[in-house]
Amino acid sequence: MIKVKKTLNNSMLLVDNNNSEMILFGKGIGFNTKAGTIVELANIEQVFIPLEKMKSRHFLSLTDDIPAAFFDVTHDIILMAQKSYTSKLNSVLLFTLSEHLFYAVERSRTGDNIVNKLSWEVKRYYKKEYEIGVIARDMVANRFNIDLPEDEAVHIAFHLINASSENQSGDAHAQVQIVNRICDIVRYKINKSIDTDTINYNRFITHLRYFAERVTNNNIVSDGNNDFYEELLKFHPLAMNVAWAIRDYISEKHEIILPKSELTWLSIHISRIIT
Repeated sequence: MIKVKKTLNNSMLLVDNNNSEMILFGKGIGFNTKAGTIVELANIEQVFIPLEKMKSRHFLSLTDDIPAAFFDVTHDIILMAQKSYTSKLNSVLLFTLSEHLFYAVERSRTGDNIVNKLSWEVKRYYKKEYEIGVIARDMVANRFNIDLPEDEAVHIAFHLINASSENQSGDAHAQVQIVNRICDIVRYKINKSIDTDTINYNRFITHLRYFAERVTNNNIVSDGNNDFYEELLKFHPLAMNVAWAIRDYISEKHEIILPKSELTWLSIHISRIIT
């Protein structure tokens, strides 16, 4: 049985679910709802994590400071964005993005906008998130009748990158920087122009994105399969040499030693780009 403890706004309720506090979201779910009311499950659109952790308490406090309209537009953005992902975006995105959009609108009204130094990198290596960010920025601008800067699409993209990570505390900025730095290493070591419109290059970027996520989450492990390592070393020495350069960068910058299995996959993708 889910019982209302407090109405947070027209779209959000603090409830008790078998002695565990949770936040429920559903447009209009909080309208004229009183404490003690039994919640109809059909009206629930999203169920959020129990309010036991410090971050969860922070999310709860946001409902006191941020108007419900920002949670509503963020919910619409999430529904729109989710269509482009096969896995479910982290539920905390509703809170982190709502908070960001609230302050983004406030900054825009005072002309105190924030420039994102990784705009070029996001547009190049995280095209899907950026394109969603552009649509989301326009949704917010129209909802609140305000002009938002171009970089706001990049800020939203960073929230999407974090929300699509397996680790809710992922560092999207660090991931983007890793992808960009590795691409620089590849271009330098190969020493020739790379066609960035090929399928092989796009697959390489996709691999780097997951690789960067594993690095920032300190989740690099060996799968124990090193069968192709020696073959790549023999038949694709340049690709392996580039992979070693990436290994040295990761070791120096992030203090992580890449196993042969990671070097093998990097070399496979790099060899396809070279050939």
